[in-house]
Amino acid sequence: MDTILIQGTISGLKTAADIAKSMINLKSMSDVQSKVVELQSSILAAQSSALSANAEQFSMVDEIRTLKEEITRIKTWEGEKQRYQLHTPWKGTGVVYALKESMSNAEPPHYLCTKCYEDGKRMILQPRKKDGFVLLVCPTCNSEIHSGLRGIGNPDY
Repeated sequence: MDTILIQGTISGLKTAADIAKSMINLKSMSDVQSKVVELQSSILAAQSSALSANAEQFSMVDEIRTLKEEITRIKTWEGEKQRYQLHTPWKGTGVVYALKESMSNAEPPHYLCTKCYEDGKRMILQPRKKDGFVLLVCPTCNSEIHSGLRGIGNPDY
């Protein structure tokens, strides 16, 4: 939190207290009214500093919450990443991330998009046929792995 804002609040309240103490010794009504205006001004300045400090604190609390969520997401993804390894589904083609059989937890075999994987996302590639070829396509970034052969069946899971 900005210490200047806190110091401003404290200073404003101290000034207001000093003004209030000095009002005790005043004799004329015009002097009292002048000090009341001065007192109100000091109180408003202290309130303004306090509100600014409060807004800054709220902003920092929100940022901390966002960062904690991001840390949790990254830790979760790091654990998920361990379940996959690079794999070539067809000889002579690009690579994908394949689910390790030992870590499948009864989940069916599947491949992940390498681009999305590197971006921290788990995007399962979907098989598509195009002009007699089988492709694996990412539903998010539209990356494709081409079988290179006509009429080929599913890749080797």
